Amino acid sequence: MPDVTLTLEEPGRRGGGERLERALRRLGCVRLVSVDRERGLIAVSYEGGREELARIEEAARRAGYAVAPSPGAREL
Repeated sequence: MPDVTLTLEEPGRRGGGERLERALRRLGCVRLVSVDRERGLIAVSYEGGREELARIEEAARRAGYAVAPSPGAREL
Protein backbone atom coordinates (compact mmCIF):
# COMPACT_ATOMS: atom_id res chain seq x y z
CA MET A 1 0.00 0.00 0.00
CA PRO A 2 1.63 3.29 -1.09
CA ASP A 3 1.86 6.20 1.29
CA VAL A 4 2.02 9.74 -0.02
CA THR A 5 2.18 13.18 1.49
CA LEU A 6 0.49 15.98 -0.39
CA THR A 7 1.18 19.62 0.30
CA LEU A 8 -1.66 22.09 0.58
CA GLU A 9 -0.96 24.96 -1.79
CA GLU A 10 -4.12 26.75 -0.67
CA PRO A 11 -5.57 26.23 2.80
CA GLY A 12 -9.20 25.88 1.77
CA ARG A 13 -12.06 27.01 3.97
CA ARG A 14 -11.94 27.28 7.74
CA GLY A 15 -13.14 24.03 9.29
CA GLY A 16 -12.68 22.29 5.96
CA GLY A 17 -10.11 19.74 7.18
CA GLU A 18 -12.90 17.37 8.15
CA ARG A 19 -14.56 17.90 4.78
CA LEU A 20 -11.31 17.07 3.02
CA GLU A 21 -10.80 13.90 5.09
CA ARG A 22 -14.35 12.74 4.33
CA ALA A 23 -13.90 13.41 0.61
CA LEU A 24 -10.72 11.33 0.50
CA ARG A 25 -12.11 8.50 2.64
CA ARG A 26 -15.00 8.11 0.18
CA LEU A 27 -12.53 6.90 -2.42
CA GLY A 28 -12.37 3.12 -2.38
CA CYS A 29 -8.60 3.12 -2.75
CA VAL A 30 -7.91 5.24 0.37
CA ARG A 31 -7.21 3.34 3.58
CA LEU A 32 -5.97 6.06 5.94
CA VAL A 33 -5.90 9.85 5.72
CA SER A 34 -4.68 12.56 8.06
CA VAL A 35 -4.93 16.29 7.38
CA ASP A 36 -2.59 18.71 9.16
CA ARG A 37 -3.81 22.14 8.01
CA GLU A 38 -1.41 23.91 10.35
CA ARG A 39 1.59 22.40 8.55
CA GLY A 40 -0.15 22.29 5.20
CA LEU A 41 0.14 18.52 4.74
CA ILE A 42 -2.12 15.59 3.90
CA ALA A 43 -0.84 12.07 4.61
CA VAL A 44 -2.63 9.34 2.66
CA SER A 45 -2.26 5.55 2.58
CA TYR A 46 -3.96 4.01 -0.43
CA GLU A 47 -4.01 1.01 -2.73
CA GLY A 48 -3.05 1.47 -6.34
CA GLY A 49 -0.71 3.62 -8.37
CA ARG A 50 -0.68 6.76 -10.50
CA GLU A 51 -4.33 6.60 -11.47
CA GLU A 52 -5.45 6.38 -7.84
CA LEU A 53 -3.09 9.21 -6.86
CA ALA A 54 -4.71 11.37 -9.55
CA ARG A 55 -8.15 10.50 -8.13
CA ILE A 56 -6.97 11.52 -4.64
CA GLU A 57 -5.66 14.85 -5.95
CA GLU A 58 -8.90 15.52 -7.84
CA ALA A 59 -11.03 14.73 -4.76
CA ALA A 60 -8.94 17.21 -2.73
CA ARG A 61 -9.48 19.88 -5.39
CA ARG A 62 -13.23 19.26 -5.42
CA ALA A 63 -13.23 19.67 -1.63
CA GLY A 64 -11.77 23.15 -2.14
CA TYR A 65 -8.03 22.52 -1.73
CA ALA A 66 -5.19 23.06 -4.16
CA VAL A 67 -2.67 20.29 -3.56
CA ALA A 68 0.64 19.11 -4.94
CA PRO A 69 2.34 15.74 -4.46
CA SER A 70 5.43 15.63 -2.32
CA PRO A 71 8.75 14.99 -4.11
CA GLY A 72 8.87 11.44 -5.45
CA ALA A 73 5.11 10.83 -5.25
CA ARG A 74 4.76 10.60 -9.03
CA GLU A 75 7.51 7.97 -9.25
CA LEU A 76 5.10 5.15 -8.29
